[in-house]
Amino acid sequence: MFSYEKLQTLNEIETAIYNYVIKHEAAVETMPIRELAKHAHVSTASVLRFAEKMGYDGYAELRFALKQDRKAKAAEFQATSYDSSVPLADFFNKVNSADFNKLIDEALAIVQKAPLVMFFGLGSGNSLAQYGARFWSNAGKIALPVCDPFQPFPQSSPLPAGTVVVVLSVSGETTEVIDFVNKVRPEDVKIIAVTNSGASTLAKLADLTIAYFMPEIKHASLNLTTQVPVVYLIELIGHRLDELNHQ
Repeated sequence: MFSYEKLQTLNEIETAIYNYVIKHEAAVETMPIRELAKHAHVSTASVLRFAEKMGYDGYAELRFALKQDRKAKAAEFQATSYDSSVPLADFFNKVNSADFNKLIDEALAIVQKAPLVMFFGLGSGNSLAQYGARFWSNAGKIALPVCDPFQPFPQSSPLPAGTVVVVLSVSGETTEVIDFVNKVRPEDVKIIAVTNSGASTLAKLADLTIAYFMPEIKHASLNLTTQVPVVYLIELIGHRLDELNHQ
């Protein structure tokens, strides 16, 4: 119910509202605006701006749309616990848009010209970085994972000009991720951020950001946010690279 184009316009505060709403849709349907503002740690004015940006005349219309959307999902998905197929179906609806395809085209143009691609991530992002590097190598692009966040890049041995660094991070706020980006930033490189929020610090530092806007699932310090969109993006661009190499 929230289009990719509209989600790209959200600032950090509005993104916090969005994250709360999609994780508590049923509760928000009957929640007064002041209560939502309190739970999301924002002002009521911010909630109204969020509703307007999403294309609704006010908070009441947003709540009604949430109720209708939940009924439609309930008819399609009969799940008794968390089912990632629900937000994933929403993700694949979002990416079927002109704005998303434009982002992929921009990323492809940057990657295609690069003499080298480096993937970087921490935790599950590190495993995905290794997968991404291998997949793009299979597609004909020289790609390597950076497995050590503290790996030095001596000024006497700069990275090849035009190198692309693909940074994978759910939050886009992890200290080691930001430090790594700041470390390679002085080099003649392009940063592509693949992250869950277009308003994160990583997104602001990147030359190009591809955000996937999935419900963030955390238990204490552990993050269970689905990474299916990241695999999809890696493979989508990889197949596009392969097609270009065989034209």
